[in-house]
Amino acid sequence: RPCRPPSSFFPSLSRVACRLSLVTSTHLPPRSSCRQSFSPQLPPAQSEAMCKPTAPPRRKASLLLTTESFNYDDDSSGSDGKADGKGGHGPAPPMSSTFFTLSFLVGFLVGIELAIRWVLERFQDYHPILGVEVNRQILARHIGVDVVGCASVAIIGLRNRHIIRDMIPGGITFGRADSMPEAGYEARLFTYHPAAQHVLLFFFAYQVKNMFDSIVWNDGIVFILHHLLSGAAAWGGMFPGSTHYYAIFFMGISEVSTAILCMLANFDDEHGVVGLGDAFPLAKVVLGVVFAVAFIICRSVLWPFVTYYFVRDARNAIKSDSPRSRSRRGWLRLFVFSCAGLSILQVLWLGEIIMTLKEEVSKMM
Repeated sequence: RPCRPPSSFFPSLSRVACRLSLVTSTHLPPRSSCRQSFSPQLPPAQSEAMCKPTAPPRRKASLLLTTESFNYDDDSSGSDGKADGKGGHGPAPPMSSTFFTLSFLVGFLVGIELAIRWVLERFQDYHPILGVEVNRQILARHIGVDVVGCASVAIIGLRNRHIIRDMIPGGITFGRADSMPEAGYEARLFTYHPAAQHVLLFFFAYQVKNMFDSIVWNDGIVFILHHLLSGAAAWGGMFPGSTHYYAIFFMGISEVSTAILCMLANFDDEHGVVGLGDAFPLAKVVLGVVFAVAFIICRSVLWPFVTYYFVRDARNAIKSDSPRSRSRRGWLRLFVFSCAGLSILQVLWLGEIIMTLKEEVSKMM
């Protein structure tokens, strides 16, 4: 189009402005904040600098402690919490906020552990067992790290159990109900849930601290591999993101029994404090019974039909050619492998729990 000088008093600047406006209007991206107009009081170089496209403002790292804080909505993700057609996973928090919160959570677990050590040291004269420093450290680890970590994700999962309420009718009727249609596997696997992201990040932070403790306390390669596999599964659930629907149970609600087990571990002579079970036999038996009931409910009743639905949905997603499924096939295979291994362990642990309970009850009798 013809370019007319805006003012006859500044002919040279007008010609420069005209040429630059034509260049910038041709080459700048559509979302550029360039004004394509120049003030005659500014030199051409400064005017050209003003016309460069500006990057979108970077979101500051924030602390993610509540479920509401995990609900982000920006231009790169959908606002309805559902995965987009390009493989996205909804309004997840930025990586900077994730690492900032991760550092805070690990530091918080360390602080709780040190605080319990300090309290137990002040009461070391209450019982001879507390007079041994190693015993105080073991109690602080199991209570301040393991119980707090598992109980935190369990509480978050229980508070958001309504997300997975559709599984209950299907589980009660052994899959005959229509509450979990097979065709809806993509919605269950690729829908973003802030509560699930909340559970996964807290669970991952606990695995980081727990793996460090396993190395320091020489728990063995089995525990280290368990923490690595669990942490990898939690990270894959957050980034690139998938299986949020099932994470509410597997890494949230099911940890109710684990939190009780961590408390019960203090009374074990091998993994806990030597002599604590003999000093407080009634407390050991009560915790054992509570753990057995929680384990049967979470791991023997609920776990099988949740696993059935998860494996069915994951298998359909692995066979699918949708962009979301293709980009997450490796993670889905890892999730299925982990779930299958843990499911086998549930059966073995149930038999061991029954035998241990019989032994403890016979001792009490």
